[in-house]
Amino acid sequence: MSLPKSEEATNSWKLCFLPIEVLRMHEEISNEHLDLLYREILRDGVLKKPLLVENKYLIILDGHHRYVVLRKIGARIAPVFLVDYSSPDVEVYSWREDWRVTKEMVIEAGLKEKKLPFKTSRHIVRRCNIPEINIPLSNLVEGWINNGVNGD
Repeated sequence: MSLPKSEEATNSWKLCFLPIEVLRMHEEISNEHLDLLYREILRDGVLKKPLLVENKYLIILDGHHRYVVLRKIGARIAPVFLVDYSSPDVEVYSWREDWRVTKEMVIEAGLKEKKLPFKTSRHIVRRCNIPEINIPLSNLVEGWINNGVNGD
């Protein structure tokens, strides 16, 4: 995994596993996309990418559909890549030309559970490659990973 070069970001950004119920969505999802992704993930038997989550309030920045798929299959834990949302290396834009999205709007939507419309926010993480993880779904449902970390 390639992490940012700055010491501050290296200390606060990490791949980990969290109980699924502590994560918060900030954006609506597309049922059509959810159905396609659900079938793809079940067919593959693995989750390929972690959710991108800000580390203070545990708001999902990217991966809402993957999160809902995990909930649908009864996963107890979710692989997440935690980032410091205050870092200038984490940027937010809008997919929509008629919207201007700020980090404050994302946090507010996640905390108040009044979600932004589907495909409103687009997050870019500079100087960092979010790894492909290929975690078996059975591990996420059972609440453990290969090194024996328990999701309880």
